[in-house]
Amino acid sequence: MDDDDYWNTSETKAKAFSFDDDVLSPQEILAIGQKRSSGQTEDSVFATTIPNAKRNLVSINSLVSPKVLDLIVLAQSGRDPNNMKAMDNDSTAVTLKRLVLGRTCSLHVHRSLKSKTELLDGAIALGDGNAILAVVLFLMQTLNKKLVHELISSRPIALNHYMSHLKREGKITDLTDLLTMLGRSPEAAIHQFEHTVKSQGNSIESLLRKLNNILSNHFNQPGVDAHANKMLVDYIKLLEWQKCSNKAELHNQSPLACLAHCCQWHWHEGAGNMMSPLTLCQRQQIPPLQYDWVVLNVHANSSKWDIVESLFTKKDWLGRTTLSSHIPIETLLSRLNDLNASKKMMATCLNKIQSNDDRLRLAQKYKIHTVVIESLVKQKDRSALTNYKMALSPQSEEYILADNTLRDPSVKWKN
Repeated sequence: MDDDDYWNTSETKAKAFSFDDDVLSPQEILAIGQKRSSGQTEDSVFATTIPNAKRNLVSINSLVSPKVLDLIVLAQSGRDPNNMKAMDNDSTAVTLKRLVLGRTCSLHVHRSLKSKTELLDGAIALGDGNAILAVVLFLMQTLNKKLVHELISSRPIALNHYMSHLKREGKITDLTDLLTMLGRSPEAAIHQFEHTVKSQGNSIESLLRKLNNILSNHFNQPGVDAHANKMLVDYIKLLEWQKCSNKAELHNQSPLACLAHCCQWHWHEGAGNMMSPLTLCQRQQIPPLQYDWVVLNVHANSSKWDIVESLFTKKDWLGRTTLSSHIPIETLLSRLNDLNASKKMMATCLNKIQSNDDRLRLAQKYKIHTVVIESLVKQKDRSALTNYKMALSPQSEEYILADNTLRDPSVKWKN
C-alpha cells in the first residue's frame, strides 16, 4: 500500500483525532500505522506499542526537523498548512494547554522572540503558576539573560514567580543580580542577609565575618534603608556579645532570650558587667516595655515575688505603695493573675486605675474583694454592696469587712 492509499483507508481515518482536544506525542505519531501482531485488538495497539516505542524508538526530533513536525501536526488538524500565523497561534495554545494539564511537551518549537513572548503572556493570562515558571525558565535557557530580565520586569506576576523560584532553590546570586538590575539593591541586600543567616549553621565566627562583609558591601551603600542598616548592626553586636559570653546555649538566640538568661542567672550583677541584664538592654536597645515583661515572667515563674514587687511597686514620699510599670495595666493584671500573683499585689495594681467603674469591673473579674468593697463605697451603693456581701463566704475576712462597712455611720449611702 502506498502512502496515499494508507491515509485514505477507513482504518486510518478511524484513528483521526481532533486538534482542539489535544496533540499526539511524537511516540504516538511514530506508532500510527504500525502493523499489529496477531491476536492484538485495535485497543491493544496503543496499550502496548507506545511503551515499546518509548523504549526502542529513537527520538522523533532526530528524524525530522521541528518545522516538519509542526507540519505533521498541522496536517492532522485539517487546517491550511500555508497559514503559518494560524499554525503559530495553534502551537501556542496547544503548548499552554499541555503545560496546564501537566503533560509532557517541548517548548523548543517556539523559536522566535515573538512566539516566546506570546507563550509567556498566554501563561500569565491563564494564571497558572507552574506554566508561568516553566516558560520563564525556558526563556532563560534560550534567550540572553538581560533580555529575559527586561521581559519579566514589565510582567510582575512572572517576575514574582521567578524570584520565588530562585529563593526556594537557594540561587541567591542570581536573585541579587536580578534585583540589582531592577534597581532594587536594598531588597537584594536583605536576601543576602537572610540567606547567610539561614545557611551558616552554629559557627558564630564565620557568621560574623560574612555579615560584616555584607554590611560593608551591601548595607552601607546609598539607598539602603536606615532601619535595615541598623537592624544588621544590632544583630552583629548581639553575635559579638554571644561570642564573648562563651555559652553555647545562647548562640543564635534572640535578644529577649538572652535577656531572660541574664535575668535568671545574673540578676544581681551590676550595670557595666557584660552579663548584667541592664548592660544587655543598653547594648541591644531593648525597650522598657519588653524589659519589664521579661523580668516579670522570669522571676514570677521562679516564684521570686520579692523581685517582682520591688520592680513593679514603689513607695512615694508619704509611704504609700504605687505601681511603676511600662506594661498596660489590664495586660499586667491578666498576666499577674495567670502567674498566681498575691491578692495584695493585684490590689496594688487595681488601685492604680483612675476610673472607679473600670477598677470595679476588673476587681470583680479577678475577685479582689477588698477593692470591690472600696469601689462600691466610693459609689455610695449600699444595695450593690449588700448583694455582694451575700455572695461572700460567711465570716470570711472579706465578709466581715463588707458587713462592717455597711454599718459604718460615716458613709452617706445613696440608696
